[in-house]
Amino acid sequence: MRILIDHLGYDTGAPKSALIELAELGSTPHVELLSLDDGSRIRLEATPVAAVDAWRTGAYSRVDFDAVDSPGRYVLAAAVDDEAVSSEPFTIGEERLAAGTLSDILFAFKAGRSSGEIEQKDAAALRYGDDSGYTVDARGGWLDASGDTSKFLSHLTYSPTMSPQQIPLCTWAFLEARDQLATRHPRFHRALGARLRDEALFGADFLVRFRTPEGAFYSGIFDALTKQLDERVINAPLPECVRTDRYRASYRGGGGLAIAALARASRESAHGDFTSAEYLAAAVGAFDDLEMHNDDYLFGLDLETGELTESAESIVDDHCALLAASELVAAVGPDERTRFAAAADRRALSLIERYRAGADGAAGWFEAWHDGRPYFSAVEAGLPAIALLRYAALVPAGAHVGRARALAVQLAKDLLDRTDAVANPFGYPRQRVQPRGGVPKDAFFFPHDNDTGYWWQGENANLASLSFAAAIVADLPECDADLAARLRRFAADQVHWVLGRNPFDACMLQGRGRNNVEYTPDFPNLPGGIVNGITSHPDDEQGIAFLTSDTAEGPDSWRWAEQWIPHSAWFLLAVSAG
Repeated sequence: MRILIDHLGYDTGAPKSALIELAELGSTPHVELLSLDDGSRIRLEATPVAAVDAWRTGAYSRVDFDAVDSPGRYVLAAAVDDEAVSSEPFTIGEERLAAGTLSDILFAFKAGRSSGEIEQKDAAALRYGDDSGYTVDARGGWLDASGDTSKFLSHLTYSPTMSPQQIPLCTWAFLEARDQLATRHPRFHRALGARLRDEALFGADFLVRFRTPEGAFYSGIFDALTKQLDERVINAPLPECVRTDRYRASYRGGGGLAIAALARASRESAHGDFTSAEYLAAAVGAFDDLEMHNDDYLFGLDLETGELTESAESIVDDHCALLAASELVAAVGPDERTRFAAAADRRALSLIERYRAGADGAAGWFEAWHDGRPYFSAVEAGLPAIALLRYAALVPAGAHVGRARALAVQLAKDLLDRTDAVANPFGYPRQRVQPRGGVPKDAFFFPHDNDTGYWWQGENANLASLSFAAAIVADLPECDADLAARLRRFAADQVHWVLGRNPFDACMLQGRGRNNVEYTPDFPNLPGGIVNGITSHPDDEQGIAFLTSDTAEGPDSWRWAEQWIPHSAWFLLAVSAG
C-alpha cells in the first residue's frame, strides 16, 4: 500500500486529492491528514477501492481534501486492516504550483533554443529535392525534443487528423499564458511576463523567416534523426524517417497556428528582430496563401504501399484556421476586419457542424473527417474548444458566437461524462477513439494502431490542453456552479497527474519532485522540461505503461521518457489558468 500525491504540493483555494494504492480490491482505507506544524489530525473520507480498466498497477481509493486550506506542512496516513502507510510530507501554500513550475519551464525553453552549429547550418538551409541552390534563413525556434534537434511547425502532416501543433503553438502559448497570469496570478505576471513575451517574440522571428517566397510556411527542418548537419534540410517527414518535398504547411500542418501566433505577436508593444508590422504582414500573407492553396498542401500516405495520396480538409484545418482568422481580426485595422471575420465565421460554422450528439444523453463527439471518424488527439484535444472561445472573445459580433460558447460548454460536459462513466479515481480523461481499421470506442489512451503508422507516446500535452480548456470553460457565465466545480477539479487532476499523483509516483517535470526519468545518457532531458509520459501498455491498450527497466535502454524509450516542447507549452497554459 502507498499514497500518491502531487509531489509539488497543493494550492490553497484549489482542488486537492490523493490516491491510496492497494495491491488488490479490498476494504476502504481509513485516512487522516496530519499537520506537521501543530500535530492536529483531520479524518478524511475515502472512496471505495476501485480497479481501473486493465491497469496492473493496483486498486485505488481517492481522498479529496479541498476544505483544508491552512498553509503548512502535512502528511497523509492510511490504514487498511493491519497495514498502515504514510505519504511523503507535502506543502499546502498560496500559488505553490505556479511557483514550482512556470519559471522552470521558461528556463527549459530558453535552453532549447536553436543555437551554435545548428543555428549556423540553418542560416542557409536547403530544401529537400531542390537542386537549385536556393537557401532559407531558418534561424531561431526551439529544438523539438530531447533526442531530436529538428524544428517543426508539425511533423505528422500526412495524417488527416493527427498533425500536432509544435513551434507555432508554443509561440502563441507564451502570450496566452502571460495574459492568463495577469488575471489569475498577478504576481507571476509581474515576475515572468517579460520573459514570456520575449520567448514568444523569439518564436515569432523564426516564423517570419521560415517561409517560402510566396508566403507559405515550411512545415519543418529535419535530419532524419541522423544528427548529421549535412542531412539537415527543409522537408516533411514520413514514417521510418523517409523525407518528402511536401514541405509547405497547411492550416493543420502548422500554418494556422503560425498565423495566429504572428497576428498575436504583432499586437505587442515590443518586437524582436522583425517589427510588429512585419509580423502582421507575414501572418496576412500566409493567410491569403492558405485561403487559395490549403488543399494543394494537403497530402496523405498509403501505409501499405508507402505512396503519397491526395487528402482533404479535416477538423484540424477548421480549428487551426479558426484561431488564425480570429487572431487576425484582433490584429488588423477596422477597414480590414470584415474579410477575416467572415473567414472566422465560416470556420466556426464548419467546426460547430462537425459535432455529433450522443444517443439517449450519451456524451457527444466531433466528426473529424469525411469518412466519419471521431476526433481524438494525443496532443491537443482541448484545442477545438479553445479556438471556439477565442473566436467568441475576438470576434464578438461573429455570426456564430452564441453557438460557439454553447458548444464549448457542451464539449466540457461530454468530456466529464465520458471521463466519469467508468471507475476512474485519478480523473484521467477518456476520449472517443477509433483504431485504424477498427470501430469507435471510448478509451483512456491514444490507440497504437493509427494513421501515422508508428506514432504513439505519452499524452502529457493532451492532458494539459484539456486542463486549460476546462479551466477557461469553467469561467463562462453559461457554466453553472456545479459544472464549473467539476471542471476545476478535472483541470487540477491533470496537473496533479503530471506532477506525480499517478500510478508510477513519477513527477514528469524534470528536476522537481521524485522519480524523474531520463531519456538517454547521450540526449539528457533538460531541467524544467516535461517528458512524454504514460501510455497504454504496448501489449494491451486497456493496460497502462511507463518507462521500465525493460524499456529504458530500448528503441521505444522515447515514447515515455523523451521531452517534447508541446508538453511544456500546454502545461504552461494549464498552470497559468489554474
